[in-house]
Amino acid sequence: MIFVAGSMSVQPAHIDEFEAAVAAMVDGVREEDGCIHYSLLVENRAAGLVNVLEMWESEEKLKTHLQTAGTQAFFGRFGPLMTGMNVQVYDALNPRGVPL
Repeated sequence: MIFVAGSMSVQPAHIDEFEAAVAAMVDGVREEDGCIHYSLLVENRAAGLVNVLEMWESEEKLKTHLQTAGTQAFFGRFGPLMTGMNVQVYDALNPRGVPL
């Protein structure tokens, strides 16, 4: 299992458009083979800051997702409007419940 986590920045003037596009695609992504969790959450609208958290069964499933027409179109549309991205892929080798 892998996680994709970090943040990205979108030009604030386009954050509403970005958020609407995420809302339109999120259910479809969550139904993709291998997707366990998918969330792009606007944390700071004025700064255009977006939190990224994804969980995939494998890196191969993530790579397949990144090559889908929908993902390619999304980044084609919003890539030029991004002012920064700090997103990493992490291996989850020993997942366990939170010790409350």
